[in-house]
Amino acid sequence: MSNHHSRRTFLKTATGLGIVSSIPTPLLAQMNATPPLIKRAIPGTSEMLPIVGFGSSAAVMPIMQTGPEPVLELIELMVSLGASVIDTAPRPLDVDTAFGKVLQDRRWKDKLFVTSKMGRSDDRNNRSVTKQQAIDQVNQTRRLFDRRPADVIFVDSMLDLDIHWPTLLELKDKGDTRYIGYTMSNTSGHADMIANMKKYPPDIIAVNYSLVEPEAEQQILPMARDMGIGVIIITPFGGGDYFMRVRNRPLPDWTADFDCTSWAQFNLKYVMSEPAVTSIVTETTKPYHLEENILTGTGRLPNEETRKRMKQHFDSLPGR
Repeated sequence: MSNHHSRRTFLKTATGLGIVSSIPTPLLAQMNATPPLIKRAIPGTSEMLPIVGFGSSAAVMPIMQTGPEPVLELIELMVSLGASVIDTAPRPLDVDTAFGKVLQDRRWKDKLFVTSKMGRSDDRNNRSVTKQQAIDQVNQTRRLFDRRPADVIFVDSMLDLDIHWPTLLELKDKGDTRYIGYTMSNTSGHADMIANMKKYPPDIIAVNYSLVEPEAEQQILPMARDMGIGVIIITPFGGGDYFMRVRNRPLPDWTADFDCTSWAQFNLKYVMSEPAVTSIVTETTKPYHLEENILTGTGRLPNEETRKRMKQHFDSLPGR
């Protein structure tokens, strides 16, 4: 499906649902254009990742109740817009089985970059797992997603990293995964991530970063640049806290200077204009929101002076 066809289909459907009238005119103009999506190289390689991807948990977890169609629609749209990064997490066997069939669709299987994780129980209750259980998690996702080798395997939230890092090194040495690393979605864990980046140098990390949670730009992102580590940004809207801050507030006129049409794009443009950021995964169940997020990765980005202005403006909003 071409980019033009994807946008035309979306707009036709949106018209029938009465949605178009609620879409700002500048965003409609973005949807009808076909600029290339920004890509960045994974440090130390020639592999380029699109700057915006898809955080899949919210859309995938209900798959046994909703069926695969909602997720299929999101991935079809994502790929048609030139994106490829899909973030996943340990999930129950039936969910991974159903989602794996979606990922293996011949229309996009070879166009995706899928993250997988180990180290946390699949009921998401923060319980760590044993070395063998983590290996079983890796084998389950590799088999059900049919990613051989895996694109990247993360230790989820750095749980028991001392235990699981040797496993990741072995998997990479055997050619079972192309990249290894670990994640941290809470600012409270940044000090531990900094220590681990020195002790266990990863290929890629996944970390929280946004205007509402900017702390990663103090040490983690500069370290990643200096060490040649790829960076995938997770929870780029602070779990929704960002939108609470900007709700019902006018978007500054000067954001048009860097092709920004919404508050969501304001934040994403700020994040992706940080040079250390390789890609951002945004979690949504709505095709309109996914398209808006991906379109952020086209056109102009703010320069350093504008970034400072953006941060000052956001910090001046009540509620911090």
